[in-house]
Amino acid sequence: MRQASLVTTTPPPVVFVGPTFPAEDVLSVLPNALIRPPVRRGDLYRYRILKHSIFLVVDGDFGNTLAISPREVLDVLGDGAVVIGASSMGALRAADCAPGGARGIGIVYRLYQQRAISSEDEVAVVYREDQPFPPLTESLVNIRVALRRAVRRGLITTGDGMRIVAAAASMHYSGRTWRDVFASAGVTPSMTAQHFLQAVDVKRRDADVAFRRVAAWLSQDRLRPEAPKYGPQLFGLLEEGRERSPDPLDGADSDEIAVDFIRWLFASGYARRTSVIAPNHFENAAEICADNFRVTELWKAVSRSAEIDTALVRFNVFRRAVSEARRCALSPEGRDFALAGLELANAHREANWFELVNRFERGSPFRLMLKEQRDMLALAKCLRRKLFSLGGQQREKILWQRK
Repeated sequence: MRQASLVTTTPPPVVFVGPTFPAEDVLSVLPNALIRPPVRRGDLYRYRILKHSIFLVVDGDFGNTLAISPREVLDVLGDGAVVIGASSMGALRAADCAPGGARGIGIVYRLYQQRAISSEDEVAVVYREDQPFPPLTESLVNIRVALRRAVRRGLITTGDGMRIVAAAASMHYSGRTWRDVFASAGVTPSMTAQHFLQAVDVKRRDADVAFRRVAAWLSQDRLRPEAPKYGPQLFGLLEEGRERSPDPLDGADSDEIAVDFIRWLFASGYARRTSVIAPNHFENAAEICADNFRVTELWKAVSRSAEIDTALVRFNVFRRAVSEARRCALSPEGRDFALAGLELANAHREANWFELVNRFERGSPFRLMLKEQRDMLALAKCLRRKLFSLGGQQREKILWQRK
């Protein structure tokens, strides 16, 4: 009597994808893949516990949900799994975790790896929650790449390209459409240029390349994950013990930064594209900032906003950049002031810096606030330019050396 042989099946690769690429097109390249919605924190742990060993991350959630963390990626890599990222959140986390063994594919991944871009905002889009997750806005990285290609082809001037990028970068990702970006920049490209720009989708192209490359690696047996080392209980401890809630105040006392934060909200124009501050407060911005009692009352009001944590993080990054530039005794150049002025003009919905400041009387408190903000923003841009023009060792020296 023959004994029936035991058949073991290997769990399929897990692909996290949403607005970047249709799921049915993924299955045409990776027919055995398990297609899941955009990745959330804890998803890699959960599927690794289920013995899945190959993960391809394209899209990921953030904002209203916890984004997948670098620590989670590193834990799963350390457990012997293969993690590949491309196109969107996957490209960002692959660049973050490349030293730990994560693999990245595509142009967006290389931009993150080279630190030409660095934030989640570059790949963020708004999309419908129902499958196939159609995107409703344009990603900033797509806008950057499309404009660079259009400039090279002579479809748009370098100056107009820079204005459009600055306008897009100053907008919240939820309102980033080509039409609104053109309007904010005060630029109307030709119809030929507009059709070209709207046809460029570097995120989708990267995802397509990633799916085909993973399919080739699988057929060539070039992806060799290891058997799981951790159990479900240990993964649970890792997730709970290593993930800490972020501190949007960056350790500062709220009373200490209230005045500077409220002034930044007004002068930077950040409050104009969010609901942090009610529109009726803008008419009396200078008077509010000069009165500590009114600042305190406004701080109490804005601290209840759903967007306060995001605003505080942006403010703290800006403040630290200015502080570091001053510590390094950097002096902004004309181009730094020009870019800073253009960014502020776009944020306040004006065509250029001179039109923005001329809205206010010479010597008026808000005009002085704007000039102070432009000077600090120019310092931050000067620091960024200096860092990216240096080699790795020199860059680390500026970033980490303390007197």
